[in-house]
Amino acid sequence: PVLMRHRRDAYRWAAPMRVVEDRGDFVALYTRPGDTYVHMGDANGRPTRDFFASTRVVPSTWVEHHSLQLIRFGDAHATVLFWRETTWEFRCWYVNFQEPLRRTARGFETMDLTLDMLIAPDRQAWQWKDEDEFENGIAFGWYTGEQLEQMKAYGLGVLEQARSGAAPFGESWPDWRPDAGWGPLHLPEDSRLVPVPNPAHLRPFRRLELPLRLPLQRSHRLLLGLGQIEPL
Repeated sequence: PVLMRHRRDAYRWAAPMRVVEDRGDFVALYTRPGDTYVHMGDANGRPTRDFFASTRVVPSTWVEHHSLQLIRFGDAHATVLFWRETTWEFRCWYVNFQEPLRRTARGFETMDLTLDMLIAPDRQAWQWKDEDEFENGIAFGWYTGEQLEQMKAYGLGVLEQARSGAAPFGESWPDWRPDAGWGPLHLPEDSRLVPVPNPAHLRPFRRLELPLRLPLQRSHRLLLGLGQIEPL
């Protein structure tokens, strides 16, 4: 197992993950129901997705879905597959926009960029996710409107890759299954109590350097109704 952390100044999300594959320039990382992790919490210890209300990390347990993150080094996103816990019904391709992956002594680090994209299993219907949270970040100076335009252009390029069957979308990952002996992973105790910096001291994100430049395309959208699919 390795430790995945989403970090800006101090970290804001951390989870143990199993390495399914590591090719040097590409990794596949598995999270299963029952794994423990930490995510942002407010001053009262309640979970929050608001960067400016976050003052600590709080413990939680992964539930409901199996998750497999496919990440190519240098990309500004992870392609995440979700399956139902008991039936292994494939729910969606989840494109999590994030800073390019970095290796650490204990695993990997990145930082979530709030906006996400959901793509249906057949790679046709799709929708944005958490636009409202990104726009809230713009209002507070965390992001800029230019960055939102960049990320949407980048995301539509990823969508075109999905529809064309480019890797990893055209590969056999939806049929992947974990080793039957893999039980739940528990977050190391020293990853549970690191405080998050005072929001007043946060620096705005630098201009995003996105590696993919593809033209905008109009696409059909479908509300997928995926329930609890919350990587961050």
